[in-house]
Amino acid sequence: MDTGLKTQDSRHRTQDTRHRTRDTGLRIRDRSTIYLFQFCLSRFVSCVLLICFFVVGFTGCGDDNPVAVSDADQLISEGWKEYSAGNYDDAIAKYQQALDLDEDSVGSEAYNGIGWAKARIGRLLESMESFKEAVAKNPANTDAHAGLAGMYLADSDYERAIASASLVLSLNPEYASHHDGIEATDIRILLAECYYYDGDYENVEKQLDLLGQSHKDLDSSSSTYVADLLSYIQGLSKIGNLTSGNQ
Repeated sequence: MDTGLKTQDSRHRTQDTRHRTRDTGLRIRDRSTIYLFQFCLSRFVSCVLLICFFVVGFTGCGDDNPVAVSDADQLISEGWKEYSAGNYDDAIAKYQQALDLDEDSVGSEAYNGIGWAKARIGRLLESMESFKEAVAKNPANTDAHAGLAGMYLADSDYERAIASASLVLSLNPEYASHHDGIEATDIRILLAECYYYDGDYENVEKQLDLLGQSHKDLDSSSSTYVADLLSYIQGLSKIGNLTSGNQ
């Protein structure tokens, strides 16, 4: 009987051992599953964070530029206000700040403003270079072409002045500046003046005819006709007054 009890106890211990071993195996498998889940979760979180980084990064880049452009545009606006007030050095400083902030977006208008401001204070060669920069950045900038035509006239480069003035009227027959009241009629007067200095009096009269100016009262047979014609043209010219430093 004792032997039977011992055998039965031995069987129970064996079964208990098997249960413990099985439980241990289950716990090990459970821990492995947890570790695997945690590893996968950490990888997933890392991927999500990386994606967010790039999305936010690109979105941020997209948001920053409009702010810079807006600030640069504001500086351009302030520059024209200084220009209108006759503060040409301050205007130049505003345009330069706009260039420093975002030349790619506002470069043409900034250089155009610098050109007009420098023309006003008699820095004509520097003004010409600024207008060249402006039209290089935006070939359709009629205001810069108009300024450049004036600078070429002041530099006695009549062929280039004619080319620039003609381009203004070709790009915008109704051209009108917002700063000095210069209009398409003034560009045509500039053309007449350039043709005059180039000795092409026929084209001078054509330009005046297109303007509807009453130059017919000038006596072409008079010995003073050429001088009278020049005085007549110069009396009409706004751009000529600007490039001579008059206000």
